[in-house]
Amino acid sequence: MKASSSRAFLQRQLRSLVKRGGVSAADASGSYAVQHLPEWMAKRSFDFDRWRRLWVERNPRNDRADLARLVMFLENVRQIEEEGIAGSVAELGVYRGTTAKLLHELLPGRRLWLFDTFEGFDSRDLAHERKAGDFRFDDTSLEAVLRYVGASVDVRACKGRFPDTATSVPPGETFALVHLDADLYKPTAEALAFFYPKLVPGGLLILHDYGSGAWPGIAQAVDAFFADKPESLVRIPDKSGTAILRRSKRAAI
Repeated sequence: MKASSSRAFLQRQLRSLVKRGGVSAADASGSYAVQHLPEWMAKRSFDFDRWRRLWVERNPRNDRADLARLVMFLENVRQIEEEGIAGSVAELGVYRGTTAKLLHELLPGRRLWLFDTFEGFDSRDLAHERKAGDFRFDDTSLEAVLRYVGASVDVRACKGRFPDTATSVPPGETFALVHLDADLYKPTAEALAFFYPKLVPGGLLILHDYGSGAWPGIAQAVDAFFADKPESLVRIPDKSGTAILRRSKRAAI
């Protein structure tokens, strides 16, 4: 009991030192090093450390500190759950499965559709790019992703080029959350045309790399698609310029 009390005291002292010294120093440096967590997490004893460990364990090195994006997922999934918004979850651009695993664990029991070639970009999609990054995302496989995300009847992995693989989705399927991280113009444009009509009222469309500038085809496809739609995008201040759209609650499915 004594050891436990001493440990708790030392932890409080350490947090106090970090608060008074470390946070101020990082903030004064001008670097984007400090991320204050939402107050509800502390009030509900939310286990943020668990999700942060999951977030960093397989993320590329330059994404490990992108806590703004992690908190964005936590906040928006919480909203979906609290409002009782029904529907499946989908991700286009799975790569090694970090976000897929996060969504699967945050929204257990929901069908999770995963769309990817699981072997890098399709050359037919690269032909539409004015500029392509150096990454090819081919150091992955369907088997490795499924091992990591976890075997479940709720996980439906569709290997191949999108939208060819969209034929696996039943006609009546609807989605509460869709995460698009395809990097390229063609699959993004195809995904918007496919998923938007299936997004339930109040459902979320999360668009990675919209404002990053690294993959200009994303903003091109998104801006063209939503030019005549009633919804607007909200930008998230994360590393890669994520944007979010929430389907109008007046939308008909």
